[in-house]
Amino acid sequence: MSAEGGTPPFALKYRLRRERRRYDAATVRELERDRCGVYALWLPSATLADDWDCLYVGKSERCVRRRLLDHLSGETNPGLRRALRDFGGLAAFSVAWTANREETDALETAVIGEWRPEMNRAKLGG
Repeated sequence: MSAEGGTPPFALKYRLRRERRRYDAATVRELERDRCGVYALWLPSATLADDWDCLYVGKSERCVRRRLLDHLSGETNPGLRRALRDFGGLAAFSVAWTANREETDALETAVIGEWRPEMNRAKLGG
């Protein structure tokens, strides 16, 4: 089902929630090139110690690494740009690799619908 040898969707969502890394250019550059997948951007929770709030969920059907670097260098979403500027030193990211466009789209839609990240409001209809 996925690029990771048939990993079920709930396992991919779990990875996105639990396998976070520091969100900076050096860490992102360690990722493999030219792999599709879904990624999440995280900030430490303001209300719960040792918890994280999902700020944004995105996808790339060509190269997650490139898309994450794009967010660091010139974000077009004004709210996300402001959050990364204000809290960037605290931000983390996570990635779930996918096998194809259909799996990528399905995982992104499921995660956005379930987690309802603040910066994905346009995809949620407001």
